[in-house]
Amino acid sequence: MNRSTDLRRICLTLPTNRACATTISDIGAEAAYAAEQFGVEVRLLILDSSDESTFTEHAKAVGELPVRPDVIAHHLDEAAQRDFLRRVIDRSGAADPEPLLDLMLPDAVSYGACTNRAFLIAAALGCASIHRRDSDSGYQLLDGEPVFPIHHELLSLGRSGTDAAVGVTENALDPAHGAKPVSMVGSSFIGELSVDVGEIRELDPAVYHEVVSLWAPPEWSREEVDGLVEESFVGGGTDPFTHDVSVLDVPDIWRIDMCNIGFDRELYERVPLPPATATIGSDYFLLHVVRHAPLPAVVHNRHIVNYYTPERRTGAGFLAYQLRFVKFLLSMLYFHPVYFALEAAGPALLDAEHRVHAATIAGFARQTAGADRAENVRRLDVVDRCYRRLGGKYAEFADHLAPLRDRLLDEAQADIESFALLIDAWGPLVAAARSVGLEQPDDRIRIRPLVERDWDQLVALEARAYAESGLSEGDVALRSRAAVSPATCFALEHERRFGGYLLALPYPAGRCPDLSLAETSAFASRNLHAHDFVITEELRGRGLTPHFVRQIEATARALGFERLSMVAVQRSHVLWARLGYTADHEVALPESYGTEAVYMSKAL
Repeated sequence: MNRSTDLRRICLTLPTNRACATTISDIGAEAAYAAEQFGVEVRLLILDSSDESTFTEHAKAVGELPVRPDVIAHHLDEAAQRDFLRRVIDRSGAADPEPLLDLMLPDAVSYGACTNRAFLIAAALGCASIHRRDSDSGYQLLDGEPVFPIHHELLSLGRSGTDAAVGVTENALDPAHGAKPVSMVGSSFIGELSVDVGEIRELDPAVYHEVVSLWAPPEWSREEVDGLVEESFVGGGTDPFTHDVSVLDVPDIWRIDMCNIGFDRELYERVPLPPATATIGSDYFLLHVVRHAPLPAVVHNRHIVNYYTPERRTGAGFLAYQLRFVKFLLSMLYFHPVYFALEAAGPALLDAEHRVHAATIAGFARQTAGADRAENVRRLDVVDRCYRRLGGKYAEFADHLAPLRDRLLDEAQADIESFALLIDAWGPLVAAARSVGLEQPDDRIRIRPLVERDWDQLVALEARAYAESGLSEGDVALRSRAAVSPATCFALEHERRFGGYLLALPYPAGRCPDLSLAETSAFASRNLHAHDFVITEELRGRGLTPHFVRQIEATARALGFERLSMVAVQRSHVLWARLGYTADHEVALPESYGTEAVYMSKAL
C-alpha cells in the first residue's frame, strides 16, 4: 500500500491559549520548509483560545508571515471553532448535539479536545496528515538553521512500511508489517520535564518516586515501576541535535511527545483522543493504538525544545497544573485496562485494509468505566501524604485538593464514559466535516484590479453598506478615490462573480479622505490608506476578510509601502485589531465620519 501521491495537502497545527507570537513565526517557517522541500500545500491551522489582546498579537504574527501560495493560514478563535463544530455536529445527525459540542469545545483546558478539533478541521480541509506542535516549545538549531521535525513526517507518513524504509537510517520493521501504512511519525523534546514535577524530584527524590509511580499499573513488579519512574517525563535527554537518526518499527512510545508528532489521516479520522478536561496525558492515546494494533511508525531524533511558560510559575498556575497531574494519575484506573485490552487484541484491532476498528476500542472504554475506585482513593491518599511531607506550597495544594476528592473521582469515571461516546460519534463527525468543509477562500476567490464593469455593483454595494449610517459617499467621490491610484484599488471575485471591493490610495500617515469631498490629486506617501473595504452580504461571515487583507498587505509591500492605515467605522475596530491594526485615538478625523470612527494603522 502506497499513498504517497495523496500527500498533497497537509495540516500543520498549533493549539494555544497563551502568548506565542514567536512560535507562530517559527511554525510558519516550518510550513514554508515543508512546502518548498516536499511540494505539499500546507494548511497552517492555529486554534487560538487566548484573550482578545493576545489574539490580536497572534493575528499580527500571522499577517507578517511570508506570503506563499502553498502555505495558507487559518487562524481561528473559539467563536470560529464553535461555529464550525455546530455546523459539523448538525450535519452529522447527532441526536443530542449540545453534549457533543461540550466534548469538542469544553469550557476548561483539554489537550485531547483541542487536538480533536484540529483532526476534524484537517478532515474538512481534505488533508492527508496532521502535524502537531505546541506553543511552549521551539526548534533546535544546527549550523544556525532550525531543525524541523516535519522533514521526517513527510518522508514517511501514509507510505507503506516497505516503501518508507528508504527514508530512515534504520529499518527494524518486521516484514510482516511491510504492507501496512506508516500511521505515525514522532520525536521527543529536550529541556525541562514535560510534566511540572521536576521541583519535587529536587526537593525529595523518594517522594518523587512514590508520586510518579502512582501512574503505573498496580500489578506491575517493583522493577517495572522503577523503570517507569526513571523514564517518565524526561523526553530525549539533553544532547543537542547533530545528525539524523530515524527508526522504522512498531514504535517505542516512550520517546514520542504530542508536541512533536504527525499522524496519517487513516488513523485520526477513525479514532479521536479522550476529551478529558483539566488533565494531562489523555492526548497520548493514539500512540498506544499504533503500538498495539500494531502499525508501523518512525521515531526520530529531531527533538523540539520544551520550556515552561511564566504562567506555570505563578500561584494559580501551580495549583492548576498540579491538579491536572492528579487527574492524570486518577485516569490511569481506567486507561490501563484499555491499554491492556489493546495489547491483547493486537492485529484484531485492524481490518483487512489495515484500518482501526473504532467500535472495538469504544467497547474497551465502556468495560473499564465501572472499575472499583479503591485504587484511586489510595492514589489520592498517597498524594496527600507526600505533598504534606514536602511542605510549603505543596502542603497548601494538599489542603486545596482535600475537598475536591469526591468530585475528582466522579470526573475520572465520567471522562472515560465520555470518550466511549465520542468514539461512537466520531465516524459521522468526520464524514460531516468533509461535507461541510472549512471555508477555503483561497480556492474560490480572485483579487484583481477594478474595471469599469464593476462600478455599478460597487456603488450599489457601498450605498447598502453605508447609506443608513450617513456614511455613503456616492459615485463621484468613490470614482475620484480610484482615479488617483488605480494600481491600489481592487475587486474581489467569488466564483467569478463580483464579491466586494477595496479602494486604497497613498495618504500621509495620520490623515484620511473627507467623505464629503472628492479627491482632486494624489499624495506621494509610503502610507497606503485603505479607504473603503466592503464584501457583499452573501459572502460575509465566511472568513474572506482576513484572506483579502493579507493579499492587499502583500501587494502594498510589493509596491513599496511601509504602512497601511484605515478608518474603522460601524464598530469594526474590533475586527481590525484582531488583524494586527492599532488604534490611534489622537488622530482627528473629518466630521463626515461621525463620532464613533477610529483611525487605525499597521506597519508593513
